[in-house]
Amino acid sequence: MTGVVSMNRILVLVALTLGAAATACGSAATAANGASSSPSPQRGGAQFRNGAAGQLVQINGQTLILTGPAGDLTVYVSSTTMFTRTSTAVLSDIVRGDCIVASGQKDSAGLLTATTVRLSPKPAAGCAAAGRPGPNASPPAGVSPPPQASPRPVPSGQPAMAFVSGEVTGAAGISITVLTTTSGSQTITVPTTAAVTTTVVASATDLRTGECLRATGARDSTGTVQATSITITPAGPSGTCVAGFGGGGGFGGRGGATPAATGS
Repeated sequence: MTGVVSMNRILVLVALTLGAAATACGSAATAANGASSSPSPQRGGAQFRNGAAGQLVQINGQTLILTGPAGDLTVYVSSTTMFTRTSTAVLSDIVRGDCIVASGQKDSAGLLTATTVRLSPKPAAGCAAAGRPGPNASPPAGVSPPPQASPRPVPSGQPAMAFVSGEVTGAAGISITVLTTTSGSQTITVPTTAAVTTTVVASATDLRTGECLRATGARDSTGTVQATSITITPAGPSGTCVAGFGGGGGFGGRGGATPAATGS
């Protein structure tokens, strides 16, 4: 009789063990299924590490919808979001008193021939506050660089991109004199083939559907960009926007490393 009781106890223990194992497996399967069915972060437009770019298709109060080759992306703007508008300019738009950031190649004598030029009005704090483009640039006032940020290396076989930034003090044809913040006065060459743009302060009321936006800001868990700054540019000749338009650093865009910048 004692042997029968012992055997029954053993069978009960085995049954309990198997039941617990089955419950654990079921829970793991349920968790796995739940993970696979949970929504993934929103994707679309042209996404970057610290923002996104695309064509503005909807304005819903403080929520903007951008679209691009990968679909739609949501950008949220607040009362503290800074807006600027960038437009195409020409050589004759470079005049005394403007702030300039010119990038290109320097010759053996150290003279810069620009391939791109960015103009902006001189702020009260002077042209040093206007900043300069590129992955190695100092961030604008009040903007912190990404954690552990470091300059990008120059790709093998490519010359380093140079730049000159400061206030335009003279303009005679393709010869532009710039008062830099660190190296005094420098004369640069801006050929008619250089890409010239001008940037002015804008506001949320300047937003228009169909234009191209670059939004800088962190993305939340849903993929929405919480914009700290937005740059507005007109759409291209075909009425569309090119992913990563506008040049310069800031977004850590696609398409390979950007050559390191050197200059004043």
